[in-house]
Amino acid sequence: MVLATRSIAVVERQILALVPDADGQWVASLDCGHRRHIRHRPPLSSYPWVLDDAQRAARIGSTIECERCARLELPADAVAYRTTSEFDEHTLPRGLRAEHDTRAGVWGRIEVLAGQVRFVMPVLAQDRVIEAGGHAIVAPGLVHHVEPLGPARLRVVFLRVPV
Repeated sequence: MVLATRSIAVVERQILALVPDADGQWVASLDCGHRRHIRHRPPLSSYPWVLDDAQRAARIGSTIECERCARLELPADAVAYRTTSEFDEHTLPRGLRAEHDTRAGVWGRIEVLAGQVRFVMPVLAQDRVIEAGGHAIVAPGLVHHVEPLGPARLRVVFLRVPV
């Protein structure tokens, strides 16, 4: 789920687990593959539930904001598991030209091999041209589309965090 607050988008992700780090601070494993420290430090951050075992356990499956997804940062341990064939301005499937998203936990890297491609992800106010040699990151579940700007070649690399 994505919420728009003022001009900053907030990407909500599901908490899969909460485990303490080496310093005893709680870290949430999120369904996007990111990990996020959860600290109760009013007034900077208010998560009183992280201090109680039962309340912490009850949060598994709930959602929390993921700033890294909002910044389109790939998880550090994401690995490629599939790459599409190369597409050009004639063979790019309609599905990639139309608004679509990826499954939960699946990241994409759109790699432009030649020419220019317009990348649009409205929820994060992304509307930019990617030149040959460049790429765009697609976070799980965020609607986006691409369109070639004249002759172009591109491919999509799908990535995920190993479980």
